[in-house]
Amino acid sequence: MNGFVRIREFEESYTSTEKLIAKYILEHGNEILNYSAQILGEKTNTSAAAIIRFSKKIGFKGFSDLKMNLAQSHSNEQHDLDVDIIFNENDDMTSLVDKGCRLNMNTVLKTYQLINVSELENAINLLCNASTIYLFGVGGSSVIANDIEQKLIRIGKKVIYNNDLHIQMTFTQSMTKGDTALIISYSGTTAGLVDISKILVEKNIPYISITQINQNLISKNSTVALRVPSEEKELRIGAVSSRISSFVITDLLYYGVFKKNFDKNKDNLIDSRNNVSILKK
Repeated sequence: MNGFVRIREFEESYTSTEKLIAKYILEHGNEILNYSAQILGEKTNTSAAAIIRFSKKIGFKGFSDLKMNLAQSHSNEQHDLDVDIIFNENDDMTSLVDKGCRLNMNTVLKTYQLINVSELENAINLLCNASTIYLFGVGGSSVIANDIEQKLIRIGKKVIYNNDLHIQMTFTQSMTKGDTALIISYSGTTAGLVDISKILVEKNIPYISITQINQNLISKNSTVALRVPSEEKELRIGAVSSRISSFVITDLLYYGVFKKNFDKNKDNLIDSRNNVSILKK
C-alpha cells in the first residue's frame, strides 16, 4: 500500500482542511517523517487531531502508521494517461498498442499499491468460512463476477450468482449470517446494489465490497472494503481500467482462498478439470 498514491486517490473526497494536509504531505514527503502530528498540524494550520483523522481516512491506523508507510513509498509516481479517452482518431496502431500497454501497466501497478493486506486477509477469511458465497454485480461488473464464480466453483466453494439485478435482489431473502456476499461496483453507487447492501446490513450478513477508493455507500456499509483506483469518469468509452483493477482484486481473493486449504483445493481443481473433460469426448 503506497501512502502517496492513497493520498492522491482520496483527493475528491477531502474537506478544505484535509486538502491542506494532503498538499503539504505531497510537497514535503521527506520532511514530515520527522514530524509529530502536533508539528504537522502547526505547519498546515490545522491540528494534531485533524492529522490523525486524515491518516485514518486514507486507511492507516494513525499518523505514525502513515509516516512508516511514506518512508517506504515513492512520491514520484508517474501520472496517468487520460484513461477515459486513451487514443485519438489520428493514432496509428503502434501508438494505440503503446498507449494500451502503458495504461494497463499503470492501472495494475496502482491497484497493487492501494492494497491493504490486512483487509484483503479479512475478506479471504470471510470467503473461506462462508456457507454460501453470493455475488452481486451488474453491467461491466458482471464479467468480473462471472470470472470469480467459475474459479471458486472449480475448487468446491458453493457460489450463487445471476447477472440479472432483480434476481440478485431475491438472493437476500434466503441469505443467513453464515453466508458472505461480494458486491462489485466501481462507482459504489449503482442503483439496486446500494439497496442490497442496506438489506445485508439489516440482516447482519457480512459482505465484501470492491469499489473505487472515493467514499461511497456500498463501501461505507461493507464489512470489508477493498478499493481500486478512481481512474474513470462518468463519461467513458468503456469500463477499461476499472475492469482490469477489479480482476486484480478478485484474482488475489481467489489465490488467498485457494492457499487456505491448498491440498484439498488442488484436488478439487483436478477433479473439476477431469469432469469437464468428459464433455469433450
